[in-house]
Amino acid sequence: MSIRDDLNIAGRLTLRLCTPDGRLVEEVTAHNDITLAGRTLVASLFNHDKAGDPIERVSKMKVGSSGQAFNADDKALGEYVAETDIDNIEEVPNPGGASRMMLRLTGELPEDANLGPLQEAGLFTNDDVMYNRVTFDTITKSDKFKLTLVWEITF
Repeated sequence: MSIRDDLNIAGRLTLRLCTPDGRLVEEVTAHNDITLAGRTLVASLFNHDKAGDPIERVSKMKVGSSGQAFNADDKALGEYVAETDIDNIEEVPNPGGASRMMLRLTGELPEDANLGPLQEAGLFTNDDVMYNRVTFDTITKSDKFKLTLVWEITF
């Protein structure tokens, strides 16, 4: 039996820093890594022995200031700063014409949040299981800009 690399779960975060009138000031994109806790979360969807157990869904995005390297055993961001609920989830069938499915998750940190320099983000469930984590080039969130996070996960 062969396993095809092009069928792996892949994620990419795009951060968009915009003025209140919507003008794009800065955009940063980075690919994420899935934590062991995140892989366990996905595996539990297939485990019939856990069919009666409640499974928390990914519901929020957190940002932090640590640029530390990814470790699959991590359970939290290196330096938590703020979080936002996921405002919108869009299913995108066949992205790029492939036999895949993409989920596009969107969240926003408003203009009035003065967060300073950010270098990491993660997707979390309500009970704080970190599904994945990404580090990116520093983006500075002041109270003059809105920060939109767009996370695309392709299955």
